Amino acid sequence: MNYAEELKNRIFSETVSTPVRAVIYARVSTENDGQKESCANQVALAERFISEHPNMTLVESFIDDGISGKNDFTRPAYNAMLSLLVTDGFDIIVTKSLSRLNRDSLTSLNLSRQLVEMNATILTLEDNQVHDFEDMTSDLVHAIKYAFDEQYVKNQSMQGRKTHELRCQRKELSAKDISYGYIWDTQEKCIRINRDEAKIVNYIFEEFVYRNGYPSSIQNVLEAKGINITYKTIGKILKNERYVGRFYINTKTTKLGLGRTKSRRIPLPKDQWILIERPDLRIVDDDLFKMAQRIRSNRNNCYSHHDKDVARAYFAGLHLFSSKIFCEDCGKPYVFGYADRKKEKPLYRIYNHSKCSNPYNRIYEKDLVEILEKSLQSIFETQDAVCSHLEAVLTECIKASKNNLPDTSNLKKQISTREKQINELITTLSEGGLTEASKNRIKSKINDTEEEIANLAKTIENTEKAKKKEPNINEKIAQIRLAISELRKFTTIDRNRVLNYVEKIIVKSSGDIDILLKTGATVSLNYAENYLKKPVESVAKTGTLDAP
Repeated sequence: MNYAEELKNRIFSETVSTPVRAVIYARVSTENDGQKESCANQVALAERFISEHPNMTLVESFIDDGISGKNDFTRPAYNAMLSLLVTDGFDIIVTKSLSRLNRDSLTSLNLSRQLVEMNATILTLEDNQVHDFEDMTSDLVHAIKYAFDEQYVKNQSMQGRKTHELRCQRKELSAKDISYGYIWDTQEKCIRINRDEAKIVNYIFEEFVYRNGYPSSIQNVLEAKGINITYKTIGKILKNERYVGRFYINTKTTKLGLGRTKSRRIPLPKDQWILIERPDLRIVDDDLFKMAQRIRSNRNNCYSHHDKDVARAYFAGLHLFSSKIFCEDCGKPYVFGYADRKKEKPLYRIYNHSKCSNPYNRIYEKDLVEILEKSLQSIFETQDAVCSHLEAVLTECIKASKNNLPDTSNLKKQISTREKQINELITTLSEGGLTEASKNRIKSKINDTEEEIANLAKTIENTEKAKKKEPNINEKIAQIRLAISELRKFTTIDRNRVLNYVEKIIVKSSGDIDILLKTGATVSLNYAENYLKKPVESVAKTGTLDAP
C-alpha cells in the first residue's frame, strides 16, 4: 500500500486514527462579485468536508483572489502553501478541482513531483477523489487533465483576442481604458468622469502652464495637500490626449505566458492605434492642453543631447586604454584602477580572476604607453614610401581642386552674348506688326535669357569669393607635410590616438602581449621579460595595517 492509499483509508475510516493534516486551497481568476462568492463557497465546502471526517484536521487555508492559475509566481498564497509543504506541514490539499491549483501542464507536473517527494497528495471535492500520483495509469490521466486545463487558458486568451478585435471594430471603451480622472460605471458598463480627480487633473495642467510648474514641483504641492501622485504619473497626465476626449485603444498586444514564463505586453506601432473621440469625457480645455504640449516641446528641445558616437565613446570609458585590453584565456576586459593609495600609479586589472589560468591580471598603464609608442614609431619608420605617396596624392588633389574652379572670363563672355540677344529681341518687339502669340513668345524668351544672366552672374560671384578664400597651394602643401611629420613623429599617446590606431590588446598567459592595430598589423611583445623584471618602485605605506 502506497502513501496515497494509506491517507485515503485514514480519512474515510470510521475508527479514530492519526489525524490527516489538511490545508485548503481556493482560487478565482477574476475579482468580480460572482467569482468572489465562488471563492468563499470553495472554502466553505472544504471546511464542511473536513468537519465531517473526524480523522482530518485543518492546518491552514490558502486563498488567491482574482489571480489566474496559468502561472505560479504571481500567486502568493499558492507559494506560501508550497513553502509549508517543504517543511512537512501537511499531508493533503483539499480543493474544489485540480484546475483550481494550476492551469498549466509544467506547473501541475512540478506540484505532483513535490507532493510525491513529501508523501502528500490532493483531494478534489468535485469527485471526492484522493489522487495517487505514483500510480502509472493515474499519472497518464493526470497528464491529460493538465493538458486540457492548459488548453482552456489558451482558448480563453483566444476568446479575449476576438472580443478585443470586435471592440476595436465598434470603437468601444472598456474598464481597462480607465485612468486617473475616470471611473468605470459597473451598472451602465461605461466610463464616467471622476469629478474629484478631474479637479486635480485640471489643477496639474494649470500649474504646469500658468505657474511654470514641473512634474516634481507639482508633486510637492499636491503632497502638501494630502494628494499622493508621483511626478512620473503627472508627466504622463500632461501628455495624455484622453483628457481632451481623444482615447486610443489597441496600443499594445499581449504575448501569453504559461508556467515559468510571464505574459508580456508588447507596444504596437502608432499606425495600428485606434482613435475614439469622446467629447463628453473631456476634462481639460483644448487650448490649455495645446499650451501644455508647446511648453513640453520647448523644454525638451532646450537641452542638447549627445549623438550616438559621442555617447558610445563616453560609456566605452574615458581612460587611456579603457575597453581595449582583454584576457586571452577568459575574455574578460581589464578595468582601470590604481596600484597605490595616492593614485599615482594607474594600471588595468581584472576582478574575479581567480578561476582563470592567466597569472597576468595587472598591467601598468605606463608600460602600455611605452609599448604602443615604440610600436607605432617602428611602423611609421617602415612606411616612408606610403607617407611620400600620401603627400603626392594630397598635393595633386589640391592642385586639381584649384584648377577645377570655372574660368570667370568665359562666364563674362556668355553674359555679354545673352545681353546682346535680349537687345535684339527688344528691338524686334518694338518694330510692330507681330501677332499676339509672337509677342508672348518673344517676352518669354527675354525672361528666360534674363534668368540665365542672373545665374551666370551668381556663379561668377561665388567663384571669385572662393578664389579669395582659397589659400596658396604652397601653403596647403606645407600644411600637409607638417601633418604627416606630426603623424610619424608623435611625442604623446592620448585617448584619441588609442581609439584611432588600436583595435584590441590581448594579454596571454605566457606573458606575451599582442596589440592588434586597425591597419591589420599585429605587434607582439613579451611583457613578463621586458617589463616585470624591472625594479619595482617602492610605495610609501603608513599605518599599522601595512606593517606586515
